[in-house]
Parts: sequence; structure tokens; C-alpha cells
Amino acid sequence: MIIKEGRIEVNKIFEEVSNLKGEDKLIKISEFFLNTPYKKNSISLEAEKKRQITVDFEGVDCMTFLEYLEAFRLSPDFHSFITNLTMIRYFESNINFLNRRHFFSQWDTISTVENITQKIADYLCERKIKILNKKDQEKKWIESLPIMTREITYIPSSEIAKIIDKLKSVYYCGFFTSKQGLDVSHVGILINRGEKIILRHASSLKGKVVDEDFIKYVRKRRGVIIYKPLFENG
Repeated sequence: MIIKEGRIEVNKIFEEVSNLKGEDKLIKISEFFLNTPYKKNSISLEAEKKRQITVDFEGVDCMTFLEYLEAFRLSPDFHSFITNLTMIRYFESNINFLNRRHFFSQWDTISTVENITQKIADYLCERKIKILNKKDQEKKWIESLPIMTREITYIPSSEIAKIIDKLKSVYYCGFFTSKQGLDVSHVGILINRGEKIILRHASSLKGKVVDEDFIKYVRKRRGVIIYKPLFENG
């Protein structure tokens, strides 16, 4: 196992969220990551070859940020955090580069979240057949991974205003891309603050985990895919 603590105080997180539940717990956990540096490729390939999990809090990219949030919110202690992180990051908890969930739409196979894109937007949704990992006729995005075909359902940005009142809690959000071979270009967490919805995400442009206005951010994107964390109280 590779562990880099960075600025995240793991024990403090567990202490401060021990009495919280549901969305309050997840939001509080996400606050600990604010201003954490953006770091690309933070998962050690060498560790994966040895079937070891990487926990790097010195910096996160947009996907590892969400992985850590989901693992923390499911866990009462660090041991269970490692178990849950392994479950979230890898198919069948089998630590291996080829078993990693490299595409956000593969979260459909995680039992602790639900893809509610179709549920909240219904007829407003659009669907696109994507040949994931196929960059062009000659290349793949990730050479060692196979090419896979998936139908992606997303809410177009032009329709977001019509469903915004349905985003009443906290959600994981992926920003659909028309780029060949990819399902999303970025991911983050949406937090309903009443007067507006915040996108909390690991931003490569800002160089850290930041809050931005979701409505302003999504205007420049093609659309969104929405996952709801499954809480005990619904």
C-alpha cells in the first residue's frame, strides 16, 4: 500500500463526521479537500503491478477526488476506507490497472451509487453511442485497455435549467464530452446551497480543489451525467 497523507488529516475526518449521516456527512468530508492541490496521474502504476492500493492525499485529480469522497462516506475507520476505495476504484476489488474504472460511466457498476440521469430528466435526455478508448483510427487513449462500446445517456446543457429544481441534495456529476473515445471530460460533486448549486471539483485550471457556480460552469459544456449516492435514509 502507498499512502501519502498530504494536508488531509484522516483521523480528524473520521472524528468530525462520526455523528453525521447522509448528505451532511458527504458534504463535510468534501470540505476537508478544499484547496488540496490538483495532481495528475496520482495512482502508482508500480503499486498496481504489485496489487497495492494507492492513497495519495498530496494531490488529487477529478476522479480520485470523487473516489476518496465515496470511500470516506461509506467508512467508519481507515481500514474500511481502504476496503471501500478498492471496491470503488477496481472492478470486483481486483487491484490491477486493467481492472480500474477508467471511465466515469463505469460507475454504473458500483452498488453504492445510482445513475439518475434518466430519472430526473426523462425525455430531455439525449443518448450517444460512444466507442470508449478509441482515440482515432490508429490510436487508443489507453493502449493496454480494450475498446468498448457503450450508450451514454446525458442531460444537454441547454436543458439544465428545466431540471435544476430536482437537484435538491448532493450528487456526483460527470460532464459529457463529444470527444471521440471518452464519455466525460471532467467530474465533480454538486452541492445544493439553496440559492445556487455549487460544483466542488479538482480543477486543473485552478490547480486545486475549488468551488464554482455549477450553472455558469455547465454552460460551456455539452451536458451532464448524474449519480446519486445511496444513503440509508434514501
